[in-house]
Amino acid sequence: MKSLINNVTNCLLCCFFLSLTTGCRQNTDSEYNLNFEFINNGMPSGWQILYEPISSVSLDSIIVKSGKYSISIENEEDCDFFQMACFVFPRYTGKNITVSGYVKTEDVRDGWAGLVTEIHPFANNVRQKVQITGTTGWKKYEITIDEITQQTHQLIIGVVLTGKGKMWMDDIKVTVDGKNIGKVKPYKPVSFSEKAENDNEFNNGSFIVFPELTAQKIKNLELLGRIWGLLKYHHPAISRGNYNLDFELFRILPDYLNITDSRQRDEFLIAWLNKFGRIPNCKTCKPTNDNAFLKPDLAWIDNSNVSLNLRNLLHKIYLNRSQGAHYYFDTSTGPGNPNFTNEKAYANIYYPDDGYRLLALYRFWNMIHYFFPYKHLTDKDWNSVLKEYIPTFIKAKTRYEYEL
Repeated sequence: MKSLINNVTNCLLCCFFLSLTTGCRQNTDSEYNLNFEFINNGMPSGWQILYEPISSVSLDSIIVKSGKYSISIENEEDCDFFQMACFVFPRYTGKNITVSGYVKTEDVRDGWAGLVTEIHPFANNVRQKVQITGTTGWKKYEITIDEITQQTHQLIIGVVLTGKGKMWMDDIKVTVDGKNIGKVKPYKPVSFSEKAENDNEFNNGSFIVFPELTAQKIKNLELLGRIWGLLKYHHPAISRGNYNLDFELFRILPDYLNITDSRQRDEFLIAWLNKFGRIPNCKTCKPTNDNAFLKPDLAWIDNSNVSLNLRNLLHKIYLNRSQGAHYYFDTSTGPGNPNFTNEKAYANIYYPDDGYRLLALYRFWNMIHYFFPYKHLTDKDWNSVLKEYIPTFIKAKTRYEYEL
């Protein structure tokens, strides 16, 4: 038999993806059919039955804890056996979730019967607090998960039998922060603007060809890459999905590459930043705690030899940075574990052109700069990497050179 952890994990994963395709992860009844009273084609409505034989799972109208039905799983065959009935809940906001249920067993051997839980996207270990063997009467079991992030993803509960024997489960209850889940409103995702998603102008290429890269042009491109990253992760209008910042970069690059002096460059960048609209004063933005391990490194703003007006504008963006949900990244899975959402892969572009190669460098450098907690352990000072690799990325002659 496969390891128990792998079996449980695979079942829960399968249950999650089935819920996406079947659309049956929610019921209209307030109890989510946790007492198995709602029937569809002879099986409890809303529940997924995983693995063969499906006939090993049935509803029992004789042996029940309460109501008309309990759910039962049975096996007496001499074979590796693992069966689960699972239910997937929508997303909730809370500090802890408690799952309880009554279990009865009959001669469970060579395995166990029980209740398992998991929270998508499976950042935590599989919870398997309930493992029962032998013959037992109806008994209540309970699992509490108190490692919930601010916005929990789908909760999956599973009724499991491994090995031989028979089990029954009835009267499952789920609470969020002590409140019955049937009375808790599912989390409503933030609705982002569709403007960034619908911007498809450069889907097939940036069509940008770089001129000879002088020392001044490389310096200007380094500054642009830093400003691009500051905008992407902090500007309120961009956080709402109002702009596709990849393509905004391509729109200004041709003119930016023709700039010949610092004054012209700074005026150009100020005009570009103002394009994204007025920056409202942020009343909830606070300075980073002195004891924070990962602090934003913004020293480059004052060390870049830019005009006072540009410097003040860059500081203003950070001091009034976006709060809460963000179009380009999501940290709801836990602190320090950003999920970079809405990053288009542009998989149809076999060998990225000059603009796309620069974009790849800007993306990667800024992700590390703002989110990687071990940046201080890299072989090189991360602040020097962007400038060094601009000509390397631009001069890559083949896809192989670019990938290296």
